[in-house]
Amino acid sequence: METGLKGKIALVTGSGSGIGKAIALGLAREGVGIAVNDVNQQNAEGAVAEIREMGSSAMAVMASVADETAVKKMAERIVAEWGGIDILVNNAGVTNHLLIEDTEGKEWERVLSVNLSGAFNCSKAVVPSMKKRGGGRIINIVSYSGERMTMIGGVSYTSSKSGIWGLTRQLSFELGPYQITVNGISPGNVITPMLKSGTTPERLEAMKKWYPLRDMPTPEDIADAAVFLASDRARMITGINLAVDGGVTVPIAIGVDWDTYVRVKKEEVEKIKAKAKR
Repeated sequence: METGLKGKIALVTGSGSGIGKAIALGLAREGVGIAVNDVNQQNAEGAVAEIREMGSSAMAVMASVADETAVKKMAERIVAEWGGIDILVNNAGVTNHLLIEDTEGKEWERVLSVNLSGAFNCSKAVVPSMKKRGGGRIINIVSYSGERMTMIGGVSYTSSKSGIWGLTRQLSFELGPYQITVNGISPGNVITPMLKSGTTPERLEAMKKWYPLRDMPTPEDIADAAVFLASDRARMITGINLAVDGGVTVPIAIGVDWDTYVRVKKEEVEKIKAKAKR
């Protein structure tokens, strides 16, 4: 399938590992030059090396998406070196697994500053280039928790993802006349380092029973959706939140009762206390 992506330039945040890396590699296979953003330099440089081995252009751009000034400089560097930005994937994210009663204000701010303010900062930074180039694609990694809730993450994570979904809808209207489409992708529970940090191997296996397809999405499944939304094939698609979740959101309730929900999150508090004592 012709995607029309060859020669385009993409900034993919949090693309040194996990879903972000899979998206970066998926776009690179279509001939897209990738600016690999991450806060882990080793991961970013590793992803850059893989992309270059595939024959595509890549650069590592180190910045915290929560830092508006750093994001602006990052975008300016990409434009200066490569001429512009056609695609932005807002993927960078953090989480915790805490109840509201155990969430301090600074932890709330940490999650929202990366997940929500980060998407705002990056979107704002790339829009001028996209306007000059006659259009673009902004793809936000949302989450089914953005429309519902999550049994694994905490209240700050769900709130941040709801905010990203709102940002997606608003920007799709605001930027439409400039031929900039803005869409979300809502993965199910994809097996990534972030997910593994909040559960156990036994729970991961049990979670597959929640899915009508009896399997969980891979990072590559999310990448396939991102490549499509970035392509010419999706030129008339904007303002949607595409679920790539194996049907997990079809049932009214997903897998975990209230008692288990609270118990797992209290276990996380004990882990944090134990780590602080080391």
